[in-house]
Amino acid sequence: MFNIEREKLIVQAGVRNVFTPYTPIQQMDLFFGRKKEVSNIITQLNTPGQHSVLFGDRGVGKTSLANIAADMLKDLVGGKLYIKRCDSSDTFPSIMEQILSDAGCDINVTSLQKQKAEGGKAGIDFKVLSAGIDTKTTSIEEYDGIRTKANSPSWVADQLKGINALFLLDEIDVIAKEEKWKIAELVKQLSDIGSGLKFLIVGIAETASDLTQGHESVQRCLKETPLRKLSDTEVESIITNGATKLNIEFSLSARKKIITVSAGYAHFTHLLALKASESAIGENRRLIELGHIKEATDDAMGDAEGSLRTKYDSVVRSANTEEFKKILFAASEIKKDEFTASDLREMYSQLFRKSIQQSWLNAYLIKIVSNENETILRRLAKGVYKFNDPRMPSYIRLANINLFPQTDDSLESLI
Repeated sequence: MFNIEREKLIVQAGVRNVFTPYTPIQQMDLFFGRKKEVSNIITQLNTPGQHSVLFGDRGVGKTSLANIAADMLKDLVGGKLYIKRCDSSDTFPSIMEQILSDAGCDINVTSLQKQKAEGGKAGIDFKVLSAGIDTKTTSIEEYDGIRTKANSPSWVADQLKGINALFLLDEIDVIAKEEKWKIAELVKQLSDIGSGLKFLIVGIAETASDLTQGHESVQRCLKETPLRKLSDTEVESIITNGATKLNIEFSLSARKKIITVSAGYAHFTHLLALKASESAIGENRRLIELGHIKEATDDAMGDAEGSLRTKYDSVVRSANTEEFKKILFAASEIKKDEFTASDLREMYSQLFRKSIQQSWLNAYLIKIVSNENETILRRLAKGVYKFNDPRMPSYIRLANINLFPQTDDSLESLI
């Protein structure tokens, strides 16, 4: 039965506004870590002619950081902030539609017509009757409308050059290649004419060039900020600062466990901290210890992103053996983005006190490794692998938090 009194305590505490795994952070007082990256972006966008691009893996907190930087900068551009979060159907004109509309350009105008008088006495105002002898005719000429012109970055730049504003363009990675190139060309054009309109471009990518379709000329004015995974210290600051706001406390062992499972991804930090905090607040407890983190795992598992859960479950359930869990868990404990079969065998042996041969391992890898995106692991070369989704190691650790030993080697600085 639903415990309404427990829910009241949780709502009153405001814990779901402090630990926010389901939505990007919007408020500066709830944003912890990433000070260097925020400072870089503010400096870039506050420098004439410079724009900024923020990129990194899925789930590292790009949108939260962009929200905070944009909020801090909007007063410097007269409070005018445009935010566009792209989807795969967006085009260059649809991305620019709102700001062009504010500049007086309706991109829904597909054509323009102009009347032109020709022949006879066209254009001459006679005061006498001339019925039957006037050969004047009227023709209609049709011109390309604004929608067609809005496909041109140079035309758009010319319409927007006098605007002082910040344009936050998020999830640019999902649009077509030619549309990315047009955005890059627009940024270059705006920089060349000294416009006060600044772009903060955000997307999932390994390099900034992936988001500009390799546009070479834009590199001069589009400054890069790569966003890597959070450090252990930054993850701990999320936990401790959130706890301070809620007047609760996480023990050292509890913090270490969250840091280990999170592996630098803020989503998992917020998710585990939220579930453990809800439990503590609902039970009128102030102290959260290691056992409480483990107890919160089931709730956290149910709320983790569906794509991770589905891909993991499809392997371990269909296989109906603990060995797949052990192999994936061993892979999640390797502290390298790319690892070898030898690394995997060594970690398996270290965790489970059992030496394994490559031939034995290959029998299992065939189900979880491919050259494409559909499997958990991707084969980069013979005997070299990486996780297709960099968040998967965190999910695997979360799924097995009560089953297998977990290494805390990276947390010595916190002990």
